[in-house]
Amino acid sequence: MFLTSGITNAFPVFLPSLLDEFGGSRGATAATASLFWLLAAFVGPLSGYWMVRADPRLVLSAGLAATATGLAIGTQVTSLPAFLVAVGGCGGIGLGLTGMVAHAPLISRDYTHRRGLATGIAFSGSMLAYTLSPGIQWAITALGWRGTFALYTAAILALVPPVWWIHPRRLTAGGGPTTALSQRGLGSIVASVRFWALLVVFTMPPLIGYLAITQHALYFRAMGLSAGEASLLLGLGGALAAGGRALSGWLADRIGGVATGFVSYASTLLGLLLLLGLEAWPGRLLAYGYVFFMFLAMGSRATIVAVLVSRVAPGEKYGVVFGLLAIGNSLGAALGPWLSGFLYDVTGSYAVIYLAAVGFALVAILALVIFTLSARQRTI
Repeated sequence: MFLTSGITNAFPVFLPSLLDEFGGSRGATAATASLFWLLAAFVGPLSGYWMVRADPRLVLSAGLAATATGLAIGTQVTSLPAFLVAVGGCGGIGLGLTGMVAHAPLISRDYTHRRGLATGIAFSGSMLAYTLSPGIQWAITALGWRGTFALYTAAILALVPPVWWIHPRRLTAGGGPTTALSQRGLGSIVASVRFWALLVVFTMPPLIGYLAITQHALYFRAMGLSAGEASLLLGLGGALAAGGRALSGWLADRIGGVATGFVSYASTLLGLLLLLGLEAWPGRLLAYGYVFFMFLAMGSRATIVAVLVSRVAPGEKYGVVFGLLAIGNSLGAALGPWLSGFLYDVTGSYAVIYLAAVGFALVAILALVIFTLSARQRTI
C-alpha cells in the first residue's frame, strides 16, 4: 500500500519535472495518475476475488511486478504518450492487484469488533507515501526524475520476497458478522439506496483530494514557497493522513462510522476553505492550516466505508460489496488529477479547482445524510 497505492500520492512532486521534460499540458501529464486509478477500478474487484480463490502471494507479487515494470519502462521513454501508457498502464494494473480491495479480505477475515482500527492501520500505508515527498524532491534534484524512478522500481521489487515469506498460501472466505442481512442477495444490496449513497460517499474523497493536491507543488511555488518547503508540506500532510486514517478507524469503533464520516468531511471542508483563503491572503499560517485539516481527514473515508459496509452486506458478501464500492473510489481518483489539470488549462485559475472540490464535498455530505436516513427508515 505504501509503495504502490502511494505512487499517485507522491506524483505531485514529479509533476514539475515531467512538465519540463515532455512539455505537455498539465491535464495531459496528470492523466498518468488518472490512468493509474482508472485501470485499478476494473482490476481491483478481480483482485478481491482472486485473493480468496487463488494464492494471495501470487496476486500481490504480480501486482508488484506490473508496477515495477511500468516504472522501469518509464525511465527509458522519450514522449508523454509512451510515458502515460507505460507508467499509468502497468502501474494501474499493479495498483489494482495490491490495493485496498486486495487487502480487505485479509483484514476482514481476522477482525470484527476492531475492524475499523485494523483497516485504518493497514490502509494508512498509501497515505504515508506523502511523507516520501521531501526525499523524492531531494532525489530528483540529485539524480533527476528518471534516476528517482529507478530507485522506486528497486524498492518495489524488494517487496516480492517478503510477500512470499509472510502471506498465506490460501485464504478462507469470511469477514464480517453474519446478521439478518444474510437473507439479501447481491442484486438486492446493489439496488438499495444505502449502497448507492455509500458509493457516492466513497467516490468523492479521492476526487476532492486529487483536485486539491495535484497542483500542490506548482501552487505553493506560485505562492512564494520554495520547492523544498512545498514538498515538506506534502510530507507533513502524509504523516497527518496516515495518522488520521488510523485515528478514524479507532473513532469509528467507538462513535460509529456515520458520525466519524461527518467529522471527517467537516475537516475536509475547513481545509478547502483555508486553501481558498490563500487566494486572498497568501501566507504560511493558512497554508499549514490547510495541510492540517485537509490531510488529517484525507484517508479516513476508506476506513469509515470499510466499517459501514457491514451495515449494507452480510459477512459472506463483504469482500464483493466492498470491491464494487471501490470501483467508485478508483474512478474518483482517476478523474481528480485530470480534472485538476483540465480546469487550470481552461481557466488559468487555482480558485476554480478548489471551488469545485468544495462542491464535491457538499455532495458527499448529502450522500452520507441519505445513507443515515435510509438506514433509520429500514430499522423503523
